[in-house]
Amino acid sequence: MAANPSRVTRPRPDRMRVVRRPGRGTLLQAACASFCAVILAATSGAGAQAWPARPVRLVVGNAPGAAVDTGARIIANSLGARLGQAVVVDNRPGADGYIAAEAVVRAAPDGYTLYLASQSVVAIDPHLKKTMPFDVERDFTPIATLVDDTFAHGLFAHPSAPFSTMQEMLAYARAHPRKLSIAISVPHFAMLASWLDRRAGIETLQVPYKSASQAVQDTLAGRVSLFLTNFGVFEQYVKAGKVRVLAVTRPIAEWPQIPSYASLFPGFTFTTFFALAGPGGMARDLVNRINREVAAVVEAPKFNQDLAKIRWRNVEGARTPEGTAEYIRQARADWGAFIRQIGLQPQ
Repeated sequence: MAANPSRVTRPRPDRMRVVRRPGRGTLLQAACASFCAVILAATSGAGAQAWPARPVRLVVGNAPGAAVDTGARIIANSLGARLGQAVVVDNRPGADGYIAAEAVVRAAPDGYTLYLASQSVVAIDPHLKKTMPFDVERDFTPIATLVDDTFAHGLFAHPSAPFSTMQEMLAYARAHPRKLSIAISVPHFAMLASWLDRRAGIETLQVPYKSASQAVQDTLAGRVSLFLTNFGVFEQYVKAGKVRVLAVTRPIAEWPQIPSYASLFPGFTFTTFFALAGPGGMARDLVNRINREVAAVVEAPKFNQDLAKIRWRNVEGARTPEGTAEYIRQARADWGAFIRQIGLQPQ
């Protein structure tokens, strides 16, 4: 039978292969996604490279005139000289350091608000507070370690006090419970005072000060019996005979006659630090950029030379952001052990 040329043979549906071509919408979406990814990566890198384009704020939880404020200004001036941009110290004392901490937590994570974080807020309070207005791990971004040795801390008394040595002070305190007042200007000194009370079996009256400078004046005037503070700050008054130093938290080579707490109370340890942190959620490239700049500052000999006036120093460098986070976590664990030894419970 001859084939009919006018008849068209159509393929059966089950044998058809459908070739789908991308629609205009799909192509446009793919192009936009690629373009946005390129722009996001470029602007992210550019943001880190451009930092800082304006002054940087360093938030400090202490009043002007305190040892911490002095150290903060040394840090700010050194970092500002490195960056070619002002680093301004923003003093926000009060509420055991929480006013300063919350100002940082609420700030934009753009690198223009940084925090001089001490053990008081990020290592001690998590063991003492049932609730805190922020999460010390989630709401802060560790950047670098600024100071890992704040030198010895001393217990000082006015020359008119009825004792001249640590042993005599302890005997007097045992005979006169709550007779001796002790000025406290920084929370971790309250911890040390509480530890001394428990370990030595005495009971002192802690007098909190919002301003370290006022605590200094009251100590020099004899209005308080004792004062715990950085030895480097009070060394000038010791040399002038305006105060007596009863003990220090660790031996001082230049003052071998001053007993250390460990010599009186075996097993005693007490460490403090200052780290640079920012608000939570900072971009990784920005954090790394700031870390590199800080490392260039703190690892230069001039930095420790400047800090020597208050006997602070950086021993092991700025560390990486990850190394700083681990350093803080370890300090928090150490303070937890110290607090358990005192027997304090979260309030």
